Amino acid sequence: MNRLVHAELIRARASRSTWILAALAPVLCVLWTGLGAALAAMDSPLPLDQRIENVYNMAQQAYLLTLILGVLGMSGEYRHQTITWQFLVSPGRDRVVAAKLAAYGIIGLSVAVISALVTLASGALMLGLGDHPVWTPRVPLVLLGAVLSVTLYGLLGVGIGALVRNQVVAVALALVWFMYADYVLTMLLPGLGRWLPTGAARAVGGMTLHGGGLLPAWGGGLLFAAYVAAAVLAARLITLRRDIT
Repeated sequence: MNRLVHAELIRARASRSTWILAALAPVLCVLWTGLGAALAAMDSPLPLDQRIENVYNMAQQAYLLTLILGVLGMSGEYRHQTITWQFLVSPGRDRVVAAKLAAYGIIGLSVAVISALVTLASGALMLGLGDHPVWTPRVPLVLLGAVLSVTLYGLLGVGIGALVRNQVVAVALALVWFMYADYVLTMLLPGLGRWLPTGAARAVGGMTLHGGGLLPAWGGGLLFAAYVAAAVLAARLITLRRDIT
């Protein structure tokens, strides 16, 4: 099993898309942090402490990159027809899926930690330049929640990539749902938003919205973990039974 995970990490490291997406993640977080800092400086019904915490919650914006990394890592096997060799080398299909999950969990965690550190530094700098406090007691929990949610998105991506074998369709589906569909449903049915994957993930990072609307961090964490577990379990069961030829 360790060798399978190591092989997956080597394969990911050799892919240019892995490096590009991993490098874009902290850049995206810095851009969102700038927006968060600008919003923190504006008049808002939210207390200042919550606005400051929302700035650091922008570390969660790396989620899209780890999600796509996971999707590409799994669906790419079907696109390039390397999945057949994978199963020949390791006939236990569940071990292959588990190795994918472990490898992209490690990659997702690495991207999440780097993005959180970059967000911490850039957020403190931007808040300081705006003569705002740069810290609250909850900032470490906010960053920890962001790291957790971004890592889980990587595992979710692997699940989606296993369920939807066509790489283009899998990436498009992930982008459309997690960038648009969740938000459209939330706007149409505000009470539903907190129960959707994106709403649950935002709650994990401790994001605070005017008027509430999100679950507490622990509730969001459990719900989002349940979504990820359901996708991974479905992917595992389908992969074990599906004809790959």
